[in-house]
Amino acid sequence: MEISGITRRAIRAGVLLTLVAVFGQVVTQSIDFGFYDLRLAPLNSNVHASIFGVISITAQGATAVAIAARARTASLPIAWAALAAVVGVLTVVRVVTSYNAALLIVPVAVVFVLVWQLTGADQPPTRAVVRVGLLLLVLSFVVHAVGAALVTALGYSADSWPYEIKSMLKHSSEMAGWMLLAAGLLASARHSRGGRDVSRAS
Repeated sequence: MEISGITRRAIRAGVLLTLVAVFGQVVTQSIDFGFYDLRLAPLNSNVHASIFGVISITAQGATAVAIAARARTASLPIAWAALAAVVGVLTVVRVVTSYNAALLIVPVAVVFVLVWQLTGADQPPTRAVVRVGLLLLVLSFVVHAVGAALVTALGYSADSWPYEIKSMLKHSSEMAGWMLLAAGLLASARHSRGGRDVSRAS
């Protein structure tokens, strides 16, 4: 079944919003670091309460909602519901605690595998958006896990441009990943009906 024009436009809108958000985050973070030494909290993406921090967390929450919506009509509702629960818990953990890559590697890996597998039979446009989102989240996770140590090993301090570029890469890829996941999953939910995924009948 070919995707509708509405769904196609929704995907394009999601991708465009993601590109605009990433551009805005990189530009404002660069200005905040270069001219204000990160004193403008609303522009500092290292802080959850910043403008783009809120956008990123909202996108992660929207992803959980999109997955839950998919669970209502998908052919594997229990798997989708479990995935929605994991993403929801990760969203709460992200808000209330500091990020710990070592502790989160297992649930993050579970999310990656489940989303990749469960969307394997989706229409190519939505599947592509979802998988690009997943790969961006992997990039963010890797940068978070090893980026600081790598930049420090190269001799740069925490107040240097290389360190800040590392931070911008980490946060922009995380935000973009969740935004694309939310867009792709919300679009693909339109193709679920009658207790099974329409995409599986394609």
